[in-house]
Amino acid sequence: MRRFGADSRGTLQPMLLATQAGAKAQAVAPGEVRFANGMRQLGEVVIIHHADNLQSVYALCERILVRVGQQVSTGDPLCDVGQSSATQRYDLLFDLRQGGKPIDPRQVLR
Repeated sequence: MRRFGADSRGTLQPMLLATQAGAKAQAVAPGEVRFANGMRQLGEVVIIHHADNLQSVYALCERILVRVGQQVSTGDPLCDVGQSSATQRYDLLFDLRQGGKPIDPRQVLR
């Protein structure tokens, strides 16, 4: 739905991925769950810390399937993707950070 990058106002925006009912966000790499809770305007959020000071963020979730401190492997389900009441779509907000700074996921994921 939206690529990583600046919007028309120059604000950096994370990737927004279109999914479907019943979709589950999956870990993009092995790591440790460091956050699994709600955030205002982002719904339920899962943050995974990976090797090389890399973090992956999964937001707009409806139900979290992992707990803080849990080790996950690539492909492990993290959360059920929620449906937006405004758009009726099932979208997943995906962000990747290196040392706390947003990076384009396409530079890392293949």
